[in-house]
Amino acid sequence: MAGRRLDPIITRIFAPMGPPLTRAGITPNHLTMLGVVLSFAGAAILAAGHPRAGMLTLSFTWLFDVMDGALAKYSGQASRFGGFLDSVMDRYTEGAVFVAFAYYYAAEGNPMMAGLTVFALIGAAAVSYARARAENEIGRKCDVGAGSRFPRLLILAVTTLAGAAEAGIITVAALAHYTVFQRVTYTRRILRTEEPGGKENDKD
Repeated sequence: MAGRRLDPIITRIFAPMGPPLTRAGITPNHLTMLGVVLSFAGAAILAAGHPRAGMLTLSFTWLFDVMDGALAKYSGQASRFGGFLDSVMDRYTEGAVFVAFAYYYAAEGNPMMAGLTVFALIGAAAVSYARARAENEIGRKCDVGAGSRFPRLLILAVTTLAGAAEAGIITVAALAHYTVFQRVTYTRRILRTEEPGGKENDKD
């Protein structure tokens, strides 16, 4: 995944910030939660009718999403709970972006784009759920597909700042749902290989 391949570079960039943050008593989880608060502020700016300003704010706050991991590695505070918290908060911050866009389009009298934004939100949520459920079933990574969180946010940021947010949302919606399809078919293939006939279990 693109985001994971950038981790070593990101860690080196933010390494100088490790000592002062640690001395100030700031933990990776503090950065995670600060990023969430600022992301909601950016989403509010976007929803209020300022998509470029909101996206610029959101793009800045997404730095906290990499800074917390870099600080965790530097300070030795990496933990399973920290990883869990970061993943859960990622769902909130990304969801806030889609909700902001949906509100913005609804307020602009564009119900079609508001609906497509909700469709993109459903796809983004399903991508994460498909991975979590698949990995629980097959006992290995299921990060197939190009529609993970990092590319989705990158597409939204670039297209919004370029004045083409509608194209970005439509692209993200298509990419997210296609990625869900890829993960479903991948999981089905693995289960059929390891357990002929598959395991019927429709419970959530």
